[in-house]
Amino acid sequence: MKINNNIQALNAYRNLFQNQEATSKNLEKLSSGLRINRAADDAAGLAISEKMRSQIRGLEMAERNAMDGISLMQTSEGALEEVHQMLQRMRELSVQAANDTNTGEDRDQLQKEINQLVEEIDEISDKTEFNTRKLLDGSSAVLTTLEGNTSETGMTQSPKPMDASYATGQYQLDVDGVEEVVRVTQTNAGFSNADEEEGGFSLADDENLPFGEYSVIVRNFEEREDDDNPVADVEVLDPNGRSLGEKSVEIGGDTGPENDGMESVGGFTFNTESISSSGTAKVSIEARAELTMNEIDEDGDPTKIRASETLTSNNGVFRYAGIEYSYDSNMLANEDLVSDTFNLTNNALAFQIGPNANQGVNIDIPEMTSVELGVDEIDVSSNEAANEAIFSIDQAINQLSDARAKLGAVQNRMEHTINNLQVTIENLTSSESRIRDADMAKEMTEFTRNNILNQSATAMLAQANQLPQGVLQLLQ
Repeated sequence: MKINNNIQALNAYRNLFQNQEATSKNLEKLSSGLRINRAADDAAGLAISEKMRSQIRGLEMAERNAMDGISLMQTSEGALEEVHQMLQRMRELSVQAANDTNTGEDRDQLQKEINQLVEEIDEISDKTEFNTRKLLDGSSAVLTTLEGNTSETGMTQSPKPMDASYATGQYQLDVDGVEEVVRVTQTNAGFSNADEEEGGFSLADDENLPFGEYSVIVRNFEEREDDDNPVADVEVLDPNGRSLGEKSVEIGGDTGPENDGMESVGGFTFNTESISSSGTAKVSIEARAELTMNEIDEDGDPTKIRASETLTSNNGVFRYAGIEYSYDSNMLANEDLVSDTFNLTNNALAFQIGPNANQGVNIDIPEMTSVELGVDEIDVSSNEAANEAIFSIDQAINQLSDARAKLGAVQNRMEHTINNLQVTIENLTSSESRIRDADMAKEMTEFTRNNILNQSATAMLAQANQLPQGVLQLLQ
């Protein structure tokens, strides 16, 4: 028997200490609801769950960002809707002014309302804001400016970026192998698909004629007796519905510049020998070319940034590498055009819609002033001026519709983004919970077990402490 070292008491104490430590951890987990309260609980699990937590909180903020972005675009689109209504009213007034039942004084009164509407368009452009940020004054747009003379290339306006991810800088478009593409979209009056290959139609390259679908209207076709050639009146409408002129032609006669039956109306050339009756034919004339996008570096040297593509225009518009380029028939003057260099300034709004760096989307909202819409000088003082106003307002309405459609498409995209973020948050939170959260039923079971063991160990430690008392019996 020993009295210096009570091994049984030490054993009971060790077990009691371990049980108390386990019970303490049980209480900590039960009170916090977490399985991991400190790194010592699960070092690897803590590192993984903390990374998940940062992702979850980032996703939640990205969801809020996307919602705010939708609110901003709804504000912009609401203002554009009102501009749309004003343009429709201006068009209505222009149609009214085109009627010669109106006197000059009547047209003056119509002009006054149009002038007020133009001023209000500029007011809306200047004053539409979201969180004090102006939206429609061009400060949130991707802007481009051409260098040099556009008449050298046939480009009718500065390039129009559809992709807001381009960085601010200088870019260059190389255009090679330009050729005219003719297609008879509606055969009539004797014009057929054969005229496409025989060169029956073409555009003058010095008349600034637009690409697109032309209408060739043949009237008063008359077969004549003897050896006289038939005659007809031919009118040509350009893709915008404007008349290029009307001419009386002798079919198959020696009227053309080369006495080969070719005639030209306002720069639109056709072969009179094809005409066999009255009617309306439609002819699409476009351009085909190889386009290459380059970026100009600090030394002024071009660097190719997009693969070359051979494309056919649609109404004179090439859509290449996220940018629209508009041309007219001047493009046909040379097969290899002078390279177009333009400066791009990106003021697009950046919406952070992801939890990590560079997980965003850039949205550009175009300038919507009366000058940009081309309605700042609307004049309805005469029939001719009013008809010109109708055309200009139609162009503005199309431009505005395009901008609104773009905003609407982005809003739909953002709504899908929000749905995806919500699903991701849910699934990632579930994963983080499995790592970090305590299983309360399991912890309660272990707490009960450890509590019982604590009481048992305490009792056994008391019993072990009584064992040395047996030595006193030997001393008696």
